[in-house]
Amino acid sequence: MANQHSQSSGSSASTLIDATIEAFDQGQAASPQEGLSLITDWFSSLKSDHAASKMIEPLQELQSELQSGSPSNQKMHDLLLNLADQTKTLSETAGGDLPSRLTTLSTSLRNFAGQLSTAV
Repeated sequence: MANQHSQSSGSSASTLIDATIEAFDQGQAASPQEGLSLITDWFSSLKSDHAASKMIEPLQELQSELQSGSPSNQKMHDLLLNLADQTKTLSETAGGDLPSRLTTLSTSLRNFAGQLSTAV
């Protein structure tokens, strides 16, 4: 299943948002490899989007945490909440059908962060 979320350069933001929501909702993003695959896809999508550029730093930190070999649940929890906040803010200015998708993504990030905070 590695890299199942990879997007071609022509894929829409909606497709990536939906893939990320599905991964979190189904628990697939729990593996570091799946998380790293999604982060790589997000870097590709965000590199040309000035409005979403604030999300790159927390994504880089999350990527580093996942690559560390023993990610801290607390650190990942905090980073996911940060991303959830920024995603919600971005939803307020997005056009088309993106606001509802981004709001759902924000909720999925919060839910997954909550699962991490209760993990031992």
